[in-house]
Amino acid sequence: MSGRLLNVIARIESFQRLAVLEANIQKSDALTPEVEQALKGRYAELGRRLVSQRTGLELEGINPAEEKIVEAVAKYVGLQKRDGKSANRTFQMLANRGLIEAAEVSVSRSKPTQGFEVLEDADLAELSFEQIIVDYPEEFSPRALWYARKTLGLPNESDKPPASGKLITQIRTQTIIEWMRRRAADRDGNLIGYSNADVGAVLGFADLSIHGRVLGNITSRIDFACYRCGLPPLGLVADTSFANAWSREGRSWSFPIDEMTRAARSMRWTDEDLKRVRAATQELPGTASIPWKQELRDNENAIQYWAFSFKAAGQTNIGEQEPDLFTGEIATMAELERQALGETPVARQKISRIIERGTIGAAVKRANGYKCQICVAQNAHPYSFLKKNGIPYVEAHHVTPVSEMQIGSLAASNIITLCANHHRQMHYGDAAVEIGGTTFNLLLDGKPLCVERCSLTV
Repeated sequence: MSGRLLNVIARIESFQRLAVLEANIQKSDALTPEVEQALKGRYAELGRRLVSQRTGLELEGINPAEEKIVEAVAKYVGLQKRDGKSANRTFQMLANRGLIEAAEVSVSRSKPTQGFEVLEDADLAELSFEQIIVDYPEEFSPRALWYARKTLGLPNESDKPPASGKLITQIRTQTIIEWMRRRAADRDGNLIGYSNADVGAVLGFADLSIHGRVLGNITSRIDFACYRCGLPPLGLVADTSFANAWSREGRSWSFPIDEMTRAARSMRWTDEDLKRVRAATQELPGTASIPWKQELRDNENAIQYWAFSFKAAGQTNIGEQEPDLFTGEIATMAELERQALGETPVARQKISRIIERGTIGAAVKRANGYKCQICVAQNAHPYSFLKKNGIPYVEAHHVTPVSEMQIGSLAASNIITLCANHHRQMHYGDAAVEIGGTTFNLLLDGKPLCVERCSLTV
């Protein structure tokens, strides 16, 4: 019986069917340790597949903490689907931030995460992000660990969380760049003469067979920051590069690694160079593949131009031509311009359905003095341009979207006033909001902000 059941579990292709099968197994008292292990393994397999499909993340060779995060997401998604709910926000968070950073950001708040509550209700708190962080503290920041322990009811050394909001990946990234900065200062800007094992030792990684992927990710983040700064990739200064770095991945061109390596190793790195790289890394998500993939998708020509800019003038490998990076784009633009010059604008009738928001937004704008509340929190100039009537332009943003049709979403307490730029960022940027009793606690590009909630009651 057990063997047949294991075969059935292995063939299940959906979370819903797996959850139904698990419930039937429990009712039949057939949940042996072997069957339970098979169920967990199948949940993990389906979860890995779904996470990869919905986020585009590479899940090969991930570390134990990341494996547990994938397993947790799998179980959470299964429970949500069972209850007719979606996990779209979870997938978006993973796609934007990666596995480790998504867990970090999710737990670092005053209230338990929705995932924790869902898993706890299902007696699966051991799969929560909070428990994973406690079980693998070396992979996460002290701040995330403090919040995780608090949610789990475990004691902390202090009553307040650590002040730093930096993620562990960024802390490690800056540690390596600082080590490079000191090395360059001692050697007149020359960085050569070290291995990846030497870099790993800076972080306390004694065995790269265990921590190699973590170090490779950090190195790739630094290389992307170098690209942003127009500098050769620091990852190629080491005696050997990581095996999968700079792979072609189906593109029509390959990175000129020899020339890029020569440029990185021959450069005299200044303190200012490395400070610029460090600053650029602060704007990146924890998982390096996310910005690289996005940039290759949206701006491949710029990456190609950067990579080939390190080739010596006139130097071309046998059978290779220097890439003509912009001819194709120029030709496309010229064709579009030719068409546009001969076209007349066309008016089309469009029927749309809108949600009535009422006039309370205007009252909140007046109450907030027409200021952008995020600009105020950032100590920046809070006013936009003046409209023709002399009143500063500002927009009303509903924190709980009115499209969700929730009671109270039209209230003043659900509205913050924002400049047009920050309003777009809240909708399309890297932004998350936690609704507190009297405040909105924002995480904007990984940086915490706090703004007051408006109240027009008397």
